[in-house]
Amino acid sequence: MTMCAPLDARRVVAVTALAGQRPVGLVVGSFFSVSLDPAQVGFCVGISSTSWPLVRAAPCFAVNVLAAGQQDVAAALSRPGAAKFAGVAWRASDGVPVIDDALACLECTLVAEHSAGDHRIVVAGVRRARVLRRADPLVFHQRRFATVAGAGHGAGDGTGGGDEVRLHRR
Repeated sequence: MTMCAPLDARRVVAVTALAGQRPVGLVVGSFFSVSLDPAQVGFCVGISSTSWPLVRAAPCFAVNVLAAGQQDVAAALSRPGAAKFAGVAWRASDGVPVIDDALACLECTLVAEHSAGDHRIVVAGVRRARVLRRADPLVFHQRRFATVAGAGHGAGDGTGGGDEVRLHRR
């Protein structure tokens, strides 16, 4: 939201899925926690997005939390058109595209969508959450990419090895 932009630094996340064997995805402007039990997250998608219908049609999708230095990945997945993944390194994991060098990956299913002006609010159920490595996150602040130094909590060698996060289950 333009009026809050000076106040709001947001982590950059890419939502990805497979359309057949082809990766599809987009960068979303807002990403947030919805519930711990059951584990749910939310994000907002512009109603004019041509990528979201492709992601929505997949049985599951991934929320990739991007790291500092992944501005090129964010820019590529923000472009319109079908060639968003040209030059973006990724691997398939349990039916979702996981972006190489992302900080974390949440494997999700669609729970609900709500209309909200010129956006859709998406609620996603988290079926698996993994920390892929520890490093500083990529953030978007005042219409440009930035980093939050030290947010990676002593990043070390950056190899989180795919530590699975325990989810609350009823």
